[in-house]
Amino acid sequence: MSSRRQEDLSQNRFLQVLRASFEGIYRQAAQRGDRTVILVPCAECLEAEHFGQSFVETHLLQASPMPGCFMNHLGQGVEIKENSVATQLGFQEHRLCEVLQKDSMYDLSNTFKVLVIDKPLIGRFKPLSAAVPEPGSAGNLDDLLLHSPSIQGESFDEVDRFRKTFVQVPGCENRTAERIREIVTEAVDKLSRQHKVTSASQVAQLEFKVSRQAYTALYSFIFPHLQSLLTEKEDQLQRSVRSYASPDDLLKAVPGGERLCFVDVTESAAELELLEGKIAPHEKIECVDKAHALLQKSIASLAPERSSTPMEITGDDVLSLFILVVYRSQVKNFLAHVCHMEMYLQGPSRSGGGARFEEAGYAVSALQAGLQFFMEEERPVAPTGPSVFSCLGSQGPEE
Repeated sequence: MSSRRQEDLSQNRFLQVLRASFEGIYRQAAQRGDRTVILVPCAECLEAEHFGQSFVETHLLQASPMPGCFMNHLGQGVEIKENSVATQLGFQEHRLCEVLQKDSMYDLSNTFKVLVIDKPLIGRFKPLSAAVPEPGSAGNLDDLLLHSPSIQGESFDEVDRFRKTFVQVPGCENRTAERIREIVTEAVDKLSRQHKVTSASQVAQLEFKVSRQAYTALYSFIFPHLQSLLTEKEDQLQRSVRSYASPDDLLKAVPGGERLCFVDVTESAAELELLEGKIAPHEKIECVDKAHALLQKSIASLAPERSSTPMEITGDDVLSLFILVVYRSQVKNFLAHVCHMEMYLQGPSRSGGGARFEEAGYAVSALQAGLQFFMEEERPVAPTGPSVFSCLGSQGPEE
């Protein structure tokens, strides 16, 4: 966490407005006790004196069954690591915030957690005066890499040597991913020391940039290998998809399909088709995340048209809809793309908050569940399991 002076929460304008103007929402959050986390933008970063309800509800979180993953009152996903908070599914803009302070607050006979962050999850803000500008915000990250030619050259030399080893050996996909992480970690460590980068959010963005370069350089070796490895399973998937004569036929087999028939998945399916033109797994994950966000947008726009009361959509419903998105998408190498993304997502991030959920792990899991539906010979009651590899036998990356 930051070494800044502790925030006086009683004087924080956001908390004051939350408790005075949105008492009902605040009471509801407080009564959930230790399942609640309130994100409080620090006083120095706030530009406004007044806040709307959507801004307030964006920063009120409730724990989900997945460790470290939370849902705000608007249904958007947020991931919390030790010293960072990152926006996930449902947000129009990806934002990584640094945790400046952690507190427990007792109110309304309950205790809940409060995290002071260096910027709000949405909206405009004032950069902290003593903070180093975020890499990438104004070309800073690219400048940092540009001004480190020797480190960048060493990293590319390592990648070049590595691609001549076991990159295309069947069964070594997991070890390939580990070796890429080792090369990236070494380069990030050198860059961080040389440029005195200490912020967790800056290190995470630096890691993202360096790993993206490494995977791009290795694309022509890794992806054709995955395509060849998964040809038989890919054919099986395509046959299963084509076994349904129409979307209506599929919805009869999808859990809860009868109540989801009015949701338009056209835009989401079109976005997913862009996978075929992506190179690095980072870009593919962003594509899947956008497809997931468009699906949620379609759900949200449907409710006011069909009923005066909100249409309740569960997590299982979203997974069921992603099955329909897979069906409507004309993607030829689904399994190879998913395995490519898994190679990047698996394993810990050296910054503690970088690779795994900052890259929309929720959306990738939804896509994996959609593919599993078609890959399994006997249909499950609901899409289950976060990984597509469980239905690929020995042809996925090693466990």
